[in-house]
Amino acid sequence: MKVLKTHLPKVINELLCEPTVDDVLDHMQRDLREIGIEDFGVFRFTYEGLQLEKWLLGARVEKGRFAQHVYKGELQDSPVFRHCKEALEPFFWYDTPHEPYDDERFKRAREDGVPEALVVPVPGPKGAIGAGWFGSATNSRSELHNHRFTIQVICIAGFYRLKDLVAPPEEPTQSRLSKREREILVGVAKGMSSEEIGDMLHLSDRTVDWHIEQAMKRLDAKNRVQAVVLAMQKGALTI
Repeated sequence: MKVLKTHLPKVINELLCEPTVDDVLDHMQRDLREIGIEDFGVFRFTYEGLQLEKWLLGARVEKGRFAQHVYKGELQDSPVFRHCKEALEPFFWYDTPHEPYDDERFKRAREDGVPEALVVPVPGPKGAIGAGWFGSATNSRSELHNHRFTIQVICIAGFYRLKDLVAPPEEPTQSRLSKREREILVGVAKGMSSEEIGDMLHLSDRTVDWHIEQAMKRLDAKNRVQAVVLAMQKGALTI
């Protein structure tokens, strides 16, 4: 298996440097197939209208299942979108909290063979700014759970690169990180726990967590994975 936690910094760097939308999606598809993901899509929250094209940054799906089920009806009223606004960490698509009137939507999806998927919110300062949808080729929740960190990294890195390609920022920004914060984020990027990072740097896990929280504040990130991706995107972290 090529996509291992220790390889993720390289994956992030490569995704953030891909020159076109198709290149980003092809790269994501190659990596995700290594962990059993066939169907995926990345979208941003927008108020430019309800058309799929206004929301979707890119996707690789079979038989149009993504457009048919994930985006069916009024996009902004989807229970998945509603939950993304509140969630900071990945969750299973079929576990999305929903109202009774949405039961039929999920029932039809099961009958049509829509696979279990992991939904990865991309947090922003005032709620999620987007998300990714990643369907399991084997319909295995355990496999999705086991690869949750890898999927989250690929999703957030892909999201920011796709977003920049669709709507480039006016000027790049850099966030200043301390040497210690950079050292710790390198460990996070490799999938290490706070305890493992602490052992490596001779720090307590509570001290490691504190430095991560400080880095997240500087980067305006809402979780560890987003902090790593933003730091690399802004040029504040090189791995």
